[in-house]
Amino acid sequence: MAPLPYEALIGISYGLLVGFVPAILVGLAAVGVGIALDRPLPLLVGIVPAPVAVATGIDAGVFAPGFSHAPRIAMAAVVAGLLGVVTTNQGNRVAAELPQSRSLPVVRGPTLSVDAVDAVDAMGQVTIRPTGAIREFEGYPPLSPELRTTIEDGAWRLPADLQLSELERRLERRLRTEYGLSLVDVSIDGRGRATVAAAPPAKGVATTLSAGTRAVTVSGLLPTGIEPGDRVAIAAGDESVRGDVLSIDDGGGSADDRGTAIGSLPVAHRAATIGFDGGVGRVTVAVETTAATRLLDAPRHRIVVLPSGDNHALEAATLLEEAGRAVTSVELGGDSRVAAETLGVCSDDQWRFAADVSPTEGDRAFVAGTSPEVNDR
Repeated sequence: MAPLPYEALIGISYGLLVGFVPAILVGLAAVGVGIALDRPLPLLVGIVPAPVAVATGIDAGVFAPGFSHAPRIAMAAVVAGLLGVVTTNQGNRVAAELPQSRSLPVVRGPTLSVDAVDAVDAMGQVTIRPTGAIREFEGYPPLSPELRTTIEDGAWRLPADLQLSELERRLERRLRTEYGLSLVDVSIDGRGRATVAAAPPAKGVATTLSAGTRAVTVSGLLPTGIEPGDRVAIAAGDESVRGDVLSIDDGGGSADDRGTAIGSLPVAHRAATIGFDGGVGRVTVAVETTAATRLLDAPRHRIVVLPSGDNHALEAATLLEEAGRAVTSVELGGDSRVAAETLGVCSDDQWRFAADVSPTEGDRAFVAGTSPEVNDR
């Protein structure tokens, strides 16, 4: 029989080697039981690696049945059992610390305080009023005294159950729509007081141009029915330039007149004339920057209107009218009698269908129904 320290060292080494994998499996089982059944796995199960290690050692010839290898067998069983108990305990702890609820928490932003909620009317809306002077944006001209006074004295009714961020967004949209502001920023506190910063409506054709385009006015024979928004092709010499119509002027310019830049025209010439009857006139178009010089240098211009494709809005209105449903637009107010299901909401030029946002006072709505119902709006 070998010395006892040698036998103990052999047993400890083999217990660590063979008992490690079964102990890990027992720990994972403890985690699974804790999550699935919401209860810890008994520590007694942790001694399972002990008989597994002994059986594996006997099968591999490391242990021999009998009293001679009893110390190494005992040490291997103790080490493997301790590993199993430790991993079982750690598995139970991990399972207990994991969140049991799989649902994500709903995070809501700040809403109106109790003082403001007490002022809610019977329709569930609260009146938002500006506080202090209307601020200005750096780099923008100030508001006119009349418009500034109108906004400072204004009041707007909005749903009281919305978050402050949504109230701010709706009020910004309302101000931008009602007064044509080029830039607006609203901050609402918990008491329903709004701090407003606004820039006056942008004037001039430059605000309608996208990057990389220029507005140019040319003279020529205009097709009947041409109107702003049409896509046109202008023949300037041997080249053809395409652009979008911004405005039309029938002030009697001749076809031999040279093109002029829009900046040299009076404001009256920039007004859109819908349904032009045709004939000699001047048209302002938005073209690419590289094509603007060619148009201005050309002595004569031939203007043709390009097809723009289907108008889906008109198609939808036609289908409704064929079904006996007239369509009209109304502005929702406190006394509005429009009570229908909201199919979609247009916000920032983007439509959201099946939206959970209900229309509020001041919004513009398109109403479809029978002729008597529509005429009553």
